[in-house]
Amino acid sequence: MAELFDPNDGYTVTARKWRPRVFDDVTSQEFITKTLRNAIKNNRISHAYLFCGPRGVGKTTVARLLAMSLNCLNRKPNGEPCNVCDSCKEIMNDNRNHPDVFEIDGASNRNIEDVRELKEKVKYGPVRSKFKIFIIDEVHMLTGASFNALLKTLEEPPPYVVFIFATTSPEKVPLTILGRCQKFDFKRLTIDEISSRLRYISGEEKITADDESLFFIAKKGDGSMRDAQGLFDMSAAYCDNNITFEKLKSFFNLAQSDVYFEICDFIKSKDAKGLLGYFDGLMSKGYDMQIFLDGLTEHYRNLLVSCSTGNADLILESETVKKKYTEYISRFTELEIINSLKLILQTEYTFKFSSNQRTLLEALLVELIKFTDTREISQILEELKAIKSDSPVNTSGFKQQISSAPQFKSTSPADTGNSGFTGSAQQVKVSYTSSQYLNESAPPKQEPIAAVKESVPVVDISSAGGDLNTHWLSIKEQIKSERKWVYSIIKDSTFELDDNQNYMLRVDDGTYELVDGYMDYLAGKISKYFGQPLPVNLVKSSEFISSVSSFSAPAEKNSDGTVQEPDNYEKLRAALIKDFNAKEVN
Repeated sequence: MAELFDPNDGYTVTARKWRPRVFDDVTSQEFITKTLRNAIKNNRISHAYLFCGPRGVGKTTVARLLAMSLNCLNRKPNGEPCNVCDSCKEIMNDNRNHPDVFEIDGASNRNIEDVRELKEKVKYGPVRSKFKIFIIDEVHMLTGASFNALLKTLEEPPPYVVFIFATTSPEKVPLTILGRCQKFDFKRLTIDEISSRLRYISGEEKITADDESLFFIAKKGDGSMRDAQGLFDMSAAYCDNNITFEKLKSFFNLAQSDVYFEICDFIKSKDAKGLLGYFDGLMSKGYDMQIFLDGLTEHYRNLLVSCSTGNADLILESETVKKKYTEYISRFTELEIINSLKLILQTEYTFKFSSNQRTLLEALLVELIKFTDTREISQILEELKAIKSDSPVNTSGFKQQISSAPQFKSTSPADTGNSGFTGSAQQVKVSYTSSQYLNESAPPKQEPIAAVKESVPVVDISSAGGDLNTHWLSIKEQIKSERKWVYSIIKDSTFELDDNQNYMLRVDDGTYELVDGYMDYLAGKISKYFGQPLPVNLVKSSEFISSVSSFSAPAEKNSDGTVQEPDNYEKLRAALIKDFNAKEVN
């Protein structure tokens, strides 16, 4: 037998030196290790196993332990390997020398020729062990032809063959393979489990490390024991076997949690100058912008969790930092945090594609200030109701803003000529919409309706005659300067007058539905241009007249109180009966 390498020669990284030697040493996979031990103890060995899970959680380690236990010459009664016999030592030594255990990398042995070679090995029995074991790591990398070639052997292998597959992407493994294996799902390790293991290793290695440092390393491991152990080796080398969090902050160029609390204080106080100055100081210290953005995202996530739950129990931080989040709950509302977090996540998506990442982050920080004091619509409506009823409520200056706005009075038909606007409940919407139309192009400071009507030149509709399209071109130019999107869908439309003196807006059939959504705006622009409300019907080019729009003027009342119907009443009634099967109701 070939001479074994001495494990004490040279330096061995923590992930290899402290690889579990028995099932009990495997962290956080008790369900799997217990099942395998009982299967070995009761001689219920399957011919194929599939280990699934994220990286660094123990898939290959458990596969080796299973191989060691199956071929151990002095296996313990509970199913654990002895770790002292020749078979256990050969497998433990990175499986360099065992003739009956084969570790295959699925990524570099993925072709059908490699599978055929494997099938040739399956034909022959074990050399000096009970089982011939094939461990295929990252099995999802095999090609479709390779999987198909393996199917028959995997379904009915010789009794001495055991296949152990490991993969981080089980969804890429064909269902025909999954159905022939016992599938075990390995879970991610928690921060407490990783930090507890690192604390044990640091004690055995005579390396001092404070709890905050171990917590940080475990958190950076992101559920992977192997990644955390690699960071532990780097930290121990940098800190000269005396790991402290202050040293780690400079080593990993880490922005500690106090930085993000300071930034939130600037945002809450709306101090853009101080915020940008503070950010510039961080960048001058060499902070990595990607790490800064990741930390800001996590900080707002922690704020959202603490604000939503009322405590910091679900936050993955040390107790000192959790206490800060608990004290910070009342500073922001849940709506402010949600809006800010959405903006940060959008920035994360575009960050890696940006050629000027610092400018992008500075714009993000300034924009976060705008989300302070955000209130929901329901709250604003309640404040409006409180203002109307003069009930005591904290409106934060909102009442003063409303009271300082110009007031509009409801007028009777006699005061407004032919407008027909009244204060009745049925016509409140029409009165509001018309005031909106008349102020469409007004400056931000609103003026009363009467003043605007006096200052805007209007065209007499009676003198327009058959020249309506010329005036319509002028109206479209106004629309083009205000809403380019609306202009783009009406630029080929015409404004016409039919035989019954009805005003029609004729548009292409393809844009009919789009224009219909803006008819209130268009009718308002026409009414404003001609200085009086006009009933405008929307018509398709392929039709003579469409259904009646809801933008006609209100019916006027005669002196005796009876309602005077519009001139085209009979035509509208006939159109409704013909096109929509309408029925008259007495």
